[in-house]
Amino acid sequence: MDDLFSVLPEAIAQRYANQFTAEFLAYLPANLHVFAAFEREALKVARLGFKHYSARTIVEVLRHHSALEQVGGPWRLNDHFTPYLARLFALVHPAYSGLFEFREAKAIKREECATP
Repeated sequence: MDDLFSVLPEAIAQRYANQFTAEFLAYLPANLHVFAAFEREALKVARLGFKHYSARTIVEVLRHHSALEQVGGPWRLNDHFTPYLARLFALVHPAYSGLFEFREAKAIKREECATP
């Protein structure tokens, strides 16, 4: 199961790469532990019966109430990746796809416009 987990989120992110920034896709392989922690907290919230919840709240809980750190970058946990953690969670757990509300990802639009 651990081997499947280590491949699954990364493979899903690559399959739906148009929903993520290139920066997040580069960040994910070394930071699957961050996604795993986000996923654990999101599943707790969903199983408590919440229909909607804030992905930013989950990241803030992880930032302030755990020793979790991302690999690379100047921050313990970069909050710029929060929307992409939530999008990946929804793709990995389609039964809980409505837990987070998604807005148009402006960073993805900027990347699309910059690509010749």
